Amino acid sequence: MIQFQNASDAQTLRKHVHIETFKGSVTDLIATHEVRQPGPQAFLVQQSPNWGTPPHFHLEQQFQVVVAGEGAIGRHSVMPLTVHYAGPETGYGPINAGPEGLSYLTLRAEGDTGAWYLHKPGSRERMQPGLKREQLHGSPQNAIRDTALTALSAIQVQDMIPLRADGLSAKLIRLPRGETLPAPSVLPHGGRFFVITDGALDSDARQNLALSVIHVPPEETFQAKAGAEGAEVLILQFPVLSASMS
Repeated sequence: MIQFQNASDAQTLRKHVHIETFKGSVTDLIATHEVRQPGPQAFLVQQSPNWGTPPHFHLEQQFQVVVAGEGAIGRHSVMPLTVHYAGPETGYGPINAGPEGLSYLTLRAEGDTGAWYLHKPGSRERMQPGLKREQLHGSPQNAIRDTALTALSAIQVQDMIPLRADGLSAKLIRLPRGETLPAPSVLPHGGRFFVITDGALDSDARQNLALSVIHVPPEETFQAKAGAEGAEVLILQFPVLSASMS
């Protein structure tokens, strides 16, 4: 089943958090960040200015998309539209917010809860031996956003994380007004998230505005076209491993 949610519509679900390892707020978009359950999970994290979340890992693989502010994930500087992918039980971080704070979407093909902090006793022992661990980063080229959406005359595409044989990829697409979203790869994959970062994307009489999150499972397709002001969309595709993880 395809699932939709817009961040502005979900603000009633926003929860403020102030604990040893995190200060800020979390807004649930698809499912909840507090309960591990089958199916996709998406939430918006708004990390307080100059706050650092310690290095940690999760049991499921995930994408993170920076939507506001600046900072760093580990040694990698991040800014709006930076994409970070982490495999299951892959340690990453710290996540350091800059003086304006740092807001990012966390997107998982399978729900997870909590984090295993690497500075705490017992966390490293939780990691399964032999499991492939990796993290990848992608940031937009400056040139791709030089033209306003309303002035676009052709589709723009940038591979943020190039497509791999296992289906993993992250792609930024900018569409002129009324242009149809190109069909994604037909390679087997573990599900996709579509994140509208600017403009609007119209699908089946539904208008998806900026900061809408759409999850499309591996067995389904999603068709849409740009609204009156065009659309900027990130397509985040999980590898086939995601479809069989629990």
